[in-house]
Amino acid sequence: MPYDATYEPTVTFVVPAKNEEDNIAETIRRFGNVNYPMDKIEVVAINDGSTDGTYTEMVKIANELRTQIKTVKVINWKVNRGKRHGMAEGVKQASHDIVIFIDSDSFIEPNCVRHLVKYFASDSVGAVSGHTDVFNRETNLLTQMQALRYYIAFKIYKSAESVFGSVTCCPGCCSAYRRKYLVEIVDEWLVQKFLGAECTFGDDRSLTNYIIRNYDAVYSHEALAYTVVPDNFGVYVRQQFRWKKSWIRETLIASVFMWRRHPLAAASYYLYIFLALTSPVVFFRAIAWYPAVHHVWPVVYLFGLFLMLLLHGLYYRAKVGPRAWALAVFSFWFNSVILIWQLPWAAVNIRDSRWGTR
Repeated sequence: MPYDATYEPTVTFVVPAKNEEDNIAETIRRFGNVNYPMDKIEVVAINDGSTDGTYTEMVKIANELRTQIKTVKVINWKVNRGKRHGMAEGVKQASHDIVIFIDSDSFIEPNCVRHLVKYFASDSVGAVSGHTDVFNRETNLLTQMQALRYYIAFKIYKSAESVFGSVTCCPGCCSAYRRKYLVEIVDEWLVQKFLGAECTFGDDRSLTNYIIRNYDAVYSHEALAYTVVPDNFGVYVRQQFRWKKSWIRETLIASVFMWRRHPLAAASYYLYIFLALTSPVVFFRAIAWYPAVHHVWPVVYLFGLFLMLLLHGLYYRAKVGPRAWALAVFSFWFNSVILIWQLPWAAVNIRDSRWGTR
């Protein structure tokens, strides 16, 4: 996707937060360290009914930041309304050209803004995903595994989608949107329902879907941010379950219009849907049915899965570091044996709007 490195639109950072007193100050502080004209930046932080010291930390860092950035708004909601409402409020409060959403546990690098906004020189671009790595990678094996998955998801899959302007999810960790395009859809997005139930999760994937109906969404590998990932097994599993529910919902929604995108993007998208939705059945058939009924061991199937993860691991090892082999093996077994079964259960519980990790 072409870009103009000299393009300098005005930007609004939007940060919705609930119970993030440990991270929110650093998240906002980094806005004052970006390599971008401070007179072209404004900040909107929304405290979404926190029960800890999040609001106090917001006010404190906002006062510090106002010595650099003229407009720093802190909105305090006494009752939790949800991330989607916080994002929508940020859009309504924003007055600048580009809205950059940052999760309250994510931290941007100084050159991040420039590498996000340069793609908006083209009017066809409605959204840009930054690149996110794991901040707490070294905590334990679980966070190291997530670091590998994040890296592969961005560097390989989002890069491929970006070739056709069809990135399917601009994540909340660090993504930018053209404000005038958000204004067109934000009211409809805010009250989105699926099968009669209010949509209270999967906000970033959903917002991206609304944008790519009519505009391009691309990936900037140079727009670097870091995010804190779960270091607890139970929290991680619940997070993945929530993500799978939103994946099913938004994948089905996108399938209605994705055929209008580039033919290669559309073909790969529909093939991916088919493979993902049938994977639990294929896995059960190969691992349980054939050995039990036909006494045939799934050597070829397991080797194919192992080879795929090995290629991911080798790529990660070449780019990042030497521990990719162990991470790839662990990721293979964890996702194939445990998390694969979340998909059918997520489909059954798709109307359950509970967040799961709060």
